[in-house]
Amino acid sequence: MSAVDLTFLKSYFGKWVALTRDQKRVIASGKTFKETIERVQKKKYKDPIYTKVIDFASFIP
Repeated sequence: MSAVDLTFLKSYFGKWVALTRDQKRVIASGKTFKETIERVQKKKYKDPIYTKVIDFASFIP
C-alpha cells in the first residue's frame, strides 16, 4: 500500500471529515462526528472514510 497525500486536509484541522474511498476528496465535514455523518447522509454518499483531522505539528517538541 502506498502513502496517501493528505496535506489538502490542512484547512480541516480540528474537524471530522468524510473522505471518498480513494481518499482524494472531502465529501463533508463538521465539528462533531454526528454532524459529519448527517451531512454525508444528505448527500447520499455510500461507504465514506471518516476521520478526525489533527494538527500533528503541534505534537512535535
